[in-house]
Amino acid sequence: MTSNPADENSRLRQACAEAKTLLDGAAKRLRNILDDEPIILETPLEASTAMETTAQAIAAARRILSMVSRSEKPSATLPSGSSGSEGPTRQQGQFLAFIREYMMRNRTGQAPSHADLQRFFNLTPPSVNSMLIRLEQRGFIRREPGKARAIEIVIDSELIPPLEGIIKF
Repeated sequence: MTSNPADENSRLRQACAEAKTLLDGAAKRLRNILDDEPIILETPLEASTAMETTAQAIAAARRILSMVSRSEKPSATLPSGSSGSEGPTRQQGQFLAFIREYMMRNRTGQAPSHADLQRFFNLTPPSVNSMLIRLEQRGFIRREPGKARAIEIVIDSELIPPLEGIIKF
C-alpha cells in the first residue's frame, strides 16, 4: 500500500513539532541550571563546559527542525555572503565563544558591551572594535548600527570553540 505524500508531510510536521517541544523543555531545564550561579560555581569546569555544549546542540537541533518543518534546506556552515569557507581563527573563535556564553548566562540574553570584551580579553577599545568589524565582515556576527549591545551570532554554533576562560559577572 502506497502512502499519501500529504499524510507523510503531516506526520513529519507533527514529529518535528513534538521534537521541538521536547527540546524546548530540555533547554529550559538546562538553562535554569546554567543560570543558577551557586550551582555553576560548584560545578567542575569540564561539566559546565559539557552543559554549555549540550545547550548549544539543543539550540542547533531546534533550528534544524524549524527549517525542516518549513521545508527549507539547512544553511551552509557559513552564512551566504561571508568571505571564505573556513571557520574563525582562534582569536575570532574566542570572541564568538565569549559573546555566545555571555548572552546565554545573563538573564536578558543581551550581548556584551565593548567594555565587557575589553576587560575579558585585556584589549584596548580600538582592538575590540577592530575584531567586531572583522567578525561582521566575515559573516560570523550581525550588528545593528547605533544600537548598543546589538550583536547577533550568525555562524553555525558547531564552528565556535569552547571559551578558554570563565566569565565573571
